[in-house]
Amino acid sequence: MNLDEYQTTYLLYAPARNPAGWNLDLAAFGAALEAAFPVARYETQQGRQLRLSFWAVTEDGIEFDGFATKEGRDTVLLTDNTAGEAAVFIAWLRDSFLPSPDLIRFTTEPAVERGIETDWRVPATGDTAGIAEELKHHIQVVEG
Repeated sequence: MNLDEYQTTYLLYAPARNPAGWNLDLAAFGAALEAAFPVARYETQQGRQLRLSFWAVTEDGIEFDGFATKEGRDTVLLTDNTAGEAAVFIAWLRDSFLPSPDLIRFTTEPAVERGIETDWRVPATGDTAGIAEELKHHIQVVEG
C-alpha cells in the first residue's frame, strides 16, 4: 500500500473529556473557511442533526469536501483525502481556528469500520509533514 496515495475519510473531533472544547460555531466555521481558502462554499443542513456541509480548495488545488457538526463532540469530517492533503486542512484547523492546538483527536473510516474506538491525537505543534506522518502511522496500524 502506498501511504502517500491512500485516500480515506478522516474524522476530526474534540477530546472525549471536553466534547465541546472547540466551541464550534457553524456560522463562524463557514466564515473562517471563506477567509482561509481561495474557494470555499458551505451550507447549513438540518436533518437528524444540524451540520454545515462544505467544499474548499487551496491555492495548490487541494480539495476538501466534508461537514462540521456539534452533535456529541465538536466534529469535522473530511472525505477522500490523502494523509498529506488532510494534514493541510488539519494544520489550518489547529493553528487558525481552534481555541487551543491540543484539542484535535482523529480516526479514519477504516478504523470505525473495524470497531477500533481509539482516539488518536493530532500533534499540538509541528508542520503538515509531522501531521501527515501521524495520519500515516494510524493507517498503518489500522490496515495492518
